[in-house]
Amino acid sequence: MDMSQYRNLFISESREHLRAIGERIVAMESEAADREKIDALFRSAHSLKGMASSMGYSRIAELAHKLEDFMDRFRRESIDFTADSADLLLEGADLIEAMIRDIEEGLPGERDVTGLLEKLAGYSPNLAADAPTPAGDEGGAVLLPEIGEEQAPGAKPVTRTEGLKGKAEPQQTVRVKTEILDNLINITGELITAKHRLMTIGKDLGLTSLDDAVTDLTRQLRELHNEVMLVRMLPFSAASDRFPRMLRDLARKAGKDIAFEIVGREIELDRGILEGLADPLTHILRNAVDHGVESEAERLSCGKPAQGKITLSVSREKDILVIAIEDDGRGMDPEKLVEAAVAKGLVDTEEGKSMSQREAFLLTCLPGFSTAKEVTDVSGRGVGMDAVRTTVRSLGGSLAIESEVGRGSRFLLKLPLTIAIINVLLAETGNLTVAIPVSTVLRTLEVRRTMVEVCGRQHVVHLDEETLPFLNLTGIFGLPMRTPIAATIPLFVSEVKGHRVGVAVDRFLGQQEVFVKSLGRPLATLKGLAGGAILGNGQVVFILDVANLV
Repeated sequence: MDMSQYRNLFISESREHLRAIGERIVAMESEAADREKIDALFRSAHSLKGMASSMGYSRIAELAHKLEDFMDRFRRESIDFTADSADLLLEGADLIEAMIRDIEEGLPGERDVTGLLEKLAGYSPNLAADAPTPAGDEGGAVLLPEIGEEQAPGAKPVTRTEGLKGKAEPQQTVRVKTEILDNLINITGELITAKHRLMTIGKDLGLTSLDDAVTDLTRQLRELHNEVMLVRMLPFSAASDRFPRMLRDLARKAGKDIAFEIVGREIELDRGILEGLADPLTHILRNAVDHGVESEAERLSCGKPAQGKITLSVSREKDILVIAIEDDGRGMDPEKLVEAAVAKGLVDTEEGKSMSQREAFLLTCLPGFSTAKEVTDVSGRGVGMDAVRTTVRSLGGSLAIESEVGRGSRFLLKLPLTIAIINVLLAETGNLTVAIPVSTVLRTLEVRRTMVEVCGRQHVVHLDEETLPFLNLTGIFGLPMRTPIAATIPLFVSEVKGHRVGVAVDRFLGQQEVFVKSLGRPLATLKGLAGGAILGNGQVVFILDVANLV
C-alpha cells in the first residue's frame, strides 16, 4: 500500500505529539510527577510509536518504543523524575524531531540512535554525573517546531463546534493551507476597497438606493471580515509553547534555577502577528536568562530567593495586544547604560545628560549596544534588542522598557491584533493624503499657533503640563506650506523612541478601514512608509510608520 499520501499528516501529527511530550516533561520536572502526568506522557510516546510503525519509519518507531519503556520505569519502579531523566527524554524527542525533519525534506529519516538507546537502557538515578547535556545549538536553544509546523506544511487547523439542543458536538477540525487563508483575507480586503468606491459613487451621484445597498453590503462585509479573521487567528500558545523548554535548557546551561510562567496562552491573534513575534520574544527571554536573573549565589547574597522568576503575560486592550516579559533579576542602571552608550560613541555626552530613564533603557535597542563583559553563545553582541525593536515596529507596534536596579526589568510590547486590514486616520499634508494607523495615535486635537514655541533648535508645544517636540508632516516631506496660514493647527500625538511627540497636519479627513498593500521597490526602501492603500475614489495613499518617519 502506498503510504506517501499520508506523509504530511504523519509529520504534522507527530509534531503535535512531540510538542505535548516536551511540555509534559518540563512540567513534570518543575512539579511533582504524579501518575496522571506520567500516563499522559506515556500515551503520547505510544501514539508516536504506532504512527511511525504504520508508516514504515522503523528507526523512529524503535526510538519511540524505548522512550516508552523508559517512561514506564517511573510508573513501575517509583523512580524519582529528575532533571537528568528529563534531559534523556528531551534528547530523544529532539532526535525524533530531527528525523521527522529529514522525512519532510525527502530523506529516509534513519539516523543513528544507538548511543541514545544505550543511555536509556543503562540509566540509573544514582549516576547523575553521566547525565547528558541539553541538546541543541546556540547556547541551549533546541530544535523545536516553528509556528504552524504542528500542522501539515502550509496548513492550519480550523475548528468549528456547533451546539445541538444545549449539547456541544465533538470538535471537528479540518486542515487548510495557509495560502488559502491569505487569499481569503486579500479578497476580503479588496472587497472593502470596492465598498468604499461604491460609497464614493453613491455620494457623487446622490443615489439614495445605492447608499442603502452599500449600507447592507458594509454590514455583510464586516461579518465576513470577522469570520475570516477568526479563521486566521491562532492562540498565543502556538508561539509560546516552545518557550518553557527553551528557558529550561538555557537555565540549565547557565547553572541557574528559574521558574517560568506564561499567562494568557489562550489569547488569540492574527497568524501574521504571531509569526513575527517569535524572534523578538526569543531574544528578550534569552536576555532575561543570561543578563537579567542572577546566579543562585548572587541572589542569596542580595536576600532574594535562590530561584529566579520570569513571567510572559499576554492580554488584550480593545484592539491592542499587550505582551509583557518580566523578571525579578538585577535590573538595569540607566546611568550605566548612558555611560556605555557614550563610551561606544552611540550618543554624545550632552545628549546622554538630558536623557530620561525611559530613553536610557531604550539605548539597549541601539545597533551595537551591549553592556555584556563577554560575548556568549546566548547574547552579548549588541544585535538582539535592535532586532526586537525593528520587528515590533514593522508589525505596527511599540516597545517600552521599565527597570529598577535590584528588582528586575519589564519589557512591554503593544501590537495591533492584525496587520492586513486596519483602521487609519486620514490626513492632508500639503498636496498629499496620508494614512496614520489608529493604533499609533494617542490623541488628536487642534492647538493655537501661538502655543508653538522655539526651544533651542527645536519647536515645542505645551500640552497638559508637558512639553512635547513639535513636528510638521509638511516639513518632513519637504512640501510647500499651504496658504493662507490658519490660526489653529490640527495635531496628533504619538510616541517615538520613548518620547511623546506632536505631529502637525493641514487637515484631518476622518477614520477609515483600509486594506494594507505592501510597497514594491523603490518605495519599499523608503524610511517611514509601512505600506499603501486605495481609497474609494481610487486615490492611493501611503500608510505612515510614524516611529521611523519622525
